[in-house]
Amino acid sequence: MKKILLFVLALMLMVPTLATEAASKGKVLLVASSTNTLTLKDGKVDPTGYFLDELTVPTMRLIKEGYKVVLATPKGDIPVMDKVSNNVALFHGDQAALDEALDFVQHNPVMLHPIKIKDAIAEGLDNYAAVYVPGGHAPMNDLMQDKDFGKVLRYFHEKGKPTAFLCHGPIASLAALDDPVGYRKALVSGTFDEQAEKSKNWQYAGYRMTIYSNAEEYPVEKNVLKGNLPFYVADALQIAGGTVEHAPLNQGHVVRDRELITGQNPASDHMIAEELVKALAEKH
Repeated sequence: MKKILLFVLALMLMVPTLATEAASKGKVLLVASSTNTLTLKDGKVDPTGYFLDELTVPTMRLIKEGYKVVLATPKGDIPVMDKVSNNVALFHGDQAALDEALDFVQHNPVMLHPIKIKDAIAEGLDNYAAVYVPGGHAPMNDLMQDKDFGKVLRYFHEKGKPTAFLCHGPIASLAALDDPVGYRKALVSGTFDEQAEKSKNWQYAGYRMTIYSNAEEYPVEKNVLKGNLPFYVADALQIAGGTVEHAPLNQGHVVRDRELITGQNPASDHMIAEELVKALAEKH
């Protein structure tokens, strides 16, 4: 009798968990950088991280739509927000929306309990319906040359599962290269022959895509960074074979080509959330 009671009790404790899992439409892998600085061309080290609206707007929309979001970083640490993005202008002047986003990154379990990218792979990528990478300059550091993330991208490409990147985030798609570390070094050094060699066989070559434009980057370099970036992300995708498209400066713009969904800038946050939700619904 005691064993039966213990079994019933254990079953009762499992019910909320089972109900939650049943209610979920699936899991989405949110991938962010483990770095919080970027070395500029002149050697100056600038603080960086993810952009608040770019992480929270799509993530909160996915949760609202019934998806479970799992955060992964290369080191399994909590990613750092770029303080520049703590700006109500990025939330269309809506202070309540900014406060909600700040509360999310500071207190939501999604943000407080990240895993390593390699752990997501070990768990089984078939458990994930999509992957999403927000911007900020941070992905220019580790994500674009992270070989574990390259494995994630190759899996999602092979399975045709939605793969979304926003603003500077699309630079992380280069992790799928055969030698992403070598390609980044070639970009920083400006060695054109090496760039051409190291960017061969990219799985997204020929795809239509967008990313933060050089023209949008110039005023950031002048007024925010006070220095030049080690390379321009739009150039990096074009050299690798991407068909890069841009809308006018700071206007929202999203491009979808097969499984790849890319957004140009912070103003594209709601647009890419909508396109990702739509792509997930189509897969269902």
